[in-house]
Amino acid sequence: MLLPYEVAFVQDASCPDGKVLKVTGAIRGLHRKKVCVELPSEQASLVAATP
Repeated sequence: MLLPYEVAFVQDASCPDGKVLKVTGAIRGLHRKKVCVELPSEQASLVAATP
């Protein structure tokens, strides 16, 4: 569950190699915004290191 305007980065097969899915929470009744984005190498390494 995401709060309105909260952002989560998800690595899954829906995005091409080198990109992750950025999901932004929405207010009740609206759909979440989903877009494939590239992460800077520093941020990507932190995401991979987090359990």
